[in-house]
Amino acid sequence: MISLKRRTIAMLGVVALVASACVGQTPSASPPPAASGEPTAPPAAEVGDFTFVVDSEPTTLAGPPDDLPTSWITGLLYTALYQPNYKLEYVPLAADGMPETSADGLTWTVKIKKGILFHDGTELTADDIKFTYDLLGSKNCRVNPDSCSSIADNVESVTIQDPNTVVFQLKQKYAPFISSGLGALILPKKAIEASFARFQAAAGAVTKEEVAALVDKITSATATADSANNPTPCAGETPPDSCKFSTYTSELEALLAKAKIEPANKAGFNTGGETGDQFDPEAYAQALLRQVDDLNATLNATAIDQIAAAQKIIDFGKSPIGAGPYKFVKYNAGQNVELARWEKYFGGTTGVDPNKIPAKAFAVVIRSSAAATAALGNDEIQWQQKIESDAYQTIKDNPNVQFAEYPDNGYFYIAFNLREGRLYADKALRQAFSMCIDHDKTVEVATSGNGVPVFANIPPFSWAYNPNIKPYVYDVAAAKAKIEGAGWTLGSDGVYAKDGKRLSSTLYVRVGRPQRLAFAQLARDQLKDCGIEVNVQEGDLNTVLIPKVLDYPNEFDTYLGGWSTALDPDDYSIFHSSEIPSAEVKSANNFPGWKNARADQLLEAGRQELDQAKRKQIYFEFGTLINEELPYYFLWADRARTGLSKRVVSQNEPLDLTSVGINYYNTDAWTVLPK
Repeated sequence: MISLKRRTIAMLGVVALVASACVGQTPSASPPPAASGEPTAPPAAEVGDFTFVVDSEPTTLAGPPDDLPTSWITGLLYTALYQPNYKLEYVPLAADGMPETSADGLTWTVKIKKGILFHDGTELTADDIKFTYDLLGSKNCRVNPDSCSSIADNVESVTIQDPNTVVFQLKQKYAPFISSGLGALILPKKAIEASFARFQAAAGAVTKEEVAALVDKITSATATADSANNPTPCAGETPPDSCKFSTYTSELEALLAKAKIEPANKAGFNTGGETGDQFDPEAYAQALLRQVDDLNATLNATAIDQIAAAQKIIDFGKSPIGAGPYKFVKYNAGQNVELARWEKYFGGTTGVDPNKIPAKAFAVVIRSSAAATAALGNDEIQWQQKIESDAYQTIKDNPNVQFAEYPDNGYFYIAFNLREGRLYADKALRQAFSMCIDHDKTVEVATSGNGVPVFANIPPFSWAYNPNIKPYVYDVAAAKAKIEGAGWTLGSDGVYAKDGKRLSSTLYVRVGRPQRLAFAQLARDQLKDCGIEVNVQEGDLNTVLIPKVLDYPNEFDTYLGGWSTALDPDDYSIFHSSEIPSAEVKSANNFPGWKNARADQLLEAGRQELDQAKRKQIYFEFGTLINEELPYYFLWADRARTGLSKRVVSQNEPLDLTSVGINYYNTDAWTVLPK
């Protein structure tokens, strides 16, 4: 599974439009080719439990998550209006048919199936749809940044025509709306409003002034630069303890307790490599600060903006209610999330029989991809969304496992922090970096031949992929000339320096990802020949990468990560300058801080152009631009594999083991044969 925390594809939503689902087209819901020897689903009494892997602690179950691991869980808890089938065509899920669109593409009318019940027994109606989209369109939206921006930027209004019909009025034409918009997870209005009312009653014990004062105190004390962008003591090599967020843990906990907000679960901040056995006080403190930030925003907002700001701190997220095939039971931090069959499930796209859904499902936290693959081989888990190529060699002949193989909808990259004062804000240094690595050979070695080298943001699986993007040139001498041309001098230690600053950075890498680590180490060794120092540091997603790299203030120089991309090539939320994290919006997708006026224009045009051939040319030009500007040094796309126990079968349609859709479509119909 490609792990970065953004642009996630949930199993029942939060994915983007494919070519055949543009405005005015009605995609077919035809099943994939039949697979031979497909087992017949067992009667309910013979269904076993279903256990699958997530490779980090879940971040939020209160709505569309902003990380991929959590999306595997929320995809089973919630439903959406539309979802992609095996052919990656969008088909109705909770919607009763395809949307009706006006001739100008600005008005979308969606009918909702009757009789869909949330896990608390209330019926899903147009009120819930409008409420969900009002939350996503709020200026205080706190869930998946892509979901938030897709609605806020493109939807003018959502109105209720009748209890089972809702009308979306768009601000402008928006090609990916059926997926990036209508693929969002649907939330229960009544349950969330009740949760918010409980929150309001308890939070009345604190004042806006005391919350704002604590936020300002900690933000100022831990800042690495002041308002004039001058370095503070926190920017030094040995900052004082006052620069540590953990210095303020007791104050943060006390304020949250006073407001009766349950603090972040400490067990979720255990790290220590792949075993997760060491507590990270800094990451925990930063999580507490994010909660207090949300409280601060809530107390200074009104109406729907209040609820949006509080979405992650109200008690709804501790006991979420959706309308998906499974209902929430409990979260055992550091171990698993337990789910139970929803006996009144509406049947999804393919008419699922709820009685044949496994009675229990467990999302087990296993940080190491190799360890997860071993667990799959031993039938300790029945589903691993992505198997790394080296681990695949250890399990490929296991007769109890079936494999899906397909071009992956994602890619890996090294991101540079482009903010003023950072090393790689200088394009010449980014160019030199790319010239110091034998790109294709390094990809081949790091991935054992499983990676396809890429040089821009759209991977080969997409209809918008451009195979003619300029490849990186390996030229150490030319790279050193660029560095020296930018005013750097080679030091006696073999590392370039300028104005007392060495050309040295920490390259953060997700823990438990051997291919990523291998590339980082190979790149480090080659960059030495150019006088560039790279210190490779593995980190846990929740305790290291989110607080240090991905969220504001984005204190990093280089980061090796990956995107599990949307099915549509719209990359607005990843690269548009409006999507840069800030003090007000700490989690946003453009975490490197890339600003480019032409890139913004192309991203805006790509969203609004409905003609696929013209869109393709727009994304070709964008790919050429991003390849030249190098906010990312692109690495590879995988030839991906999903692993399923042979005991996993489908109630109805055969499993299509050749499609990336295996992880997203018809998973509600999966059942498990008994041992």
